[in-house]
Amino acid sequence: MKRYFLVSLLLMFSWFSYGMTDIPQFSHRVIDTTKTLTESQKNALEASLIDFEKPRSDGAQIAVLMIAKLDNETVEHYANRVFNQWGIGKKGQDNGILLLIVKDDKRMRIEVGYGLEGIVTDLVASRIIREQLAPQFKQGNFNNGISNAIAALAVALTTSHQTTESLQSLSQTQIYNKQQADLGQIPTNQDFFPYFFLLIILSPLISIAISWFTAKRFAKRVLGSDSLNSVFSVLIYYLLTKDRRFKTNKSSRWNDDYNDRDRSSNNNSDRFRGGGGGRSGGGGASGSW
Repeated sequence: MKRYFLVSLLLMFSWFSYGMTDIPQFSHRVIDTTKTLTESQKNALEASLIDFEKPRSDGAQIAVLMIAKLDNETVEHYANRVFNQWGIGKKGQDNGILLLIVKDDKRMRIEVGYGLEGIVTDLVASRIIREQLAPQFKQGNFNNGISNAIAALAVALTTSHQTTESLQSLSQTQIYNKQQADLGQIPTNQDFFPYFFLLIILSPLISIAISWFTAKRFAKRVLGSDSLNSVFSVLIYYLLTKDRRFKTNKSSRWNDDYNDRDRSSNNNSDRFRGGGGGRSGGGGASGSW
């Protein structure tokens, strides 16, 4: 009896597994198994998602998946499976979003991670589907619709993220100083900015004038002749400032090397490393066109 029960469970599991749609590997931020998007379009969408991720420190992610059809599965169930298998967003913060398009079924869904359900609510997700995705998809403009949806999601998430970060970065002293500055009781940085800017402009001129005056006095003392002063003062000035120019050039070369390494580091940071372990409980919205 136990054997028949185990066989029945195995058959049921096989039947359910057979009826579910395959999930592609999470190898890029934008995956299109239907080949609807051109390579240049996918690259542009990837670039916009990289621009969204770069300034953030919380590991938030937006992923896009376009497939042809679903096999005996609802768009809600499949989106949730994809989200949790890919682990979109950061583990513990669950701050990921999946934009799923099922082209042949004309269905779509915005699946939202646990941590973003208070920002991208079901109402917000539904509005993006209704206003940004559906009108473009009806005209066959899948790239435009996806691009518009990414922009709308990025604005919502970036605005919330910047507000949270600005509040967290302010200490109690900074908050007090800001309040006093708003009341006009202490000077602000804007009061000192014109003087600071003027000092930056005049500093090189003052330095050159001092060096020239020093060289001139030195030449007059050593050579004892005003006529020779004009001839040799330039040479003396050159000798006095040569070491400083060498240091400046060396510093410039060092800065160039550093910038090259920094650009290389930025290129490495653009490499996609998959999801960060985020989870979703089924929040978001679905729609059709």
